Amino acid sequence: MIYATLGTMFLDFARLVRAMDAIAEATNEHVIVQTGLCRVTPVRCEYFDFKPRDEAQRIQRDARVIVCHAGIGSVMDALEARRPFVVVPRLKRFGEHLNDHQLDLAEAVQRRGWGRMVLDIGDLAAACANPLPAPADYLPAREPLLAAVRRTVDRLAQKKAGRCE
Repeated sequence: MIYATLGTMFLDFARLVRAMDAIAEATNEHVIVQTGLCRVTPVRCEYFDFKPRDEAQRIQRDARVIVCHAGIGSVMDALEARRPFVVVPRLKRFGEHLNDHQLDLAEAVQRRGWGRMVLDIGDLAAACANPLPAPADYLPAREPLLAAVRRTVDRLAQKKAGRCE
């Protein structure tokens, strides 16, 4: 199953909706699309606008590959799902966003080897057919932060107990 998420942007992302429909038709693979506020809806894909977070996360964990726009929340969710993913940034020239800031995050994802960036929507089917492996070394930012806090608390506790300078 392929899961595609378009996020919460009020502007349409028809380019991605139509591409997901084409992939569903060509492959007969089950495709689920989270459309958000888009007015264009898929014809060949199962879709919904919004679901509770835990339901959307369950769908992501069950996906063979995740296709997402390059919003930070969607990218972090894909990373945390530990599934292969493809990032399709919303672009200003197509009226999908107000500027092209999503390019920066999409490029960072690709540079780190976490996922593949697709700029030419014609490349999406191939990227979904052969995604990069899910990143095994990704650690959510909160984990190192929690570890640092724990070390600090332990050090302070030891100091208070007189076991550390």
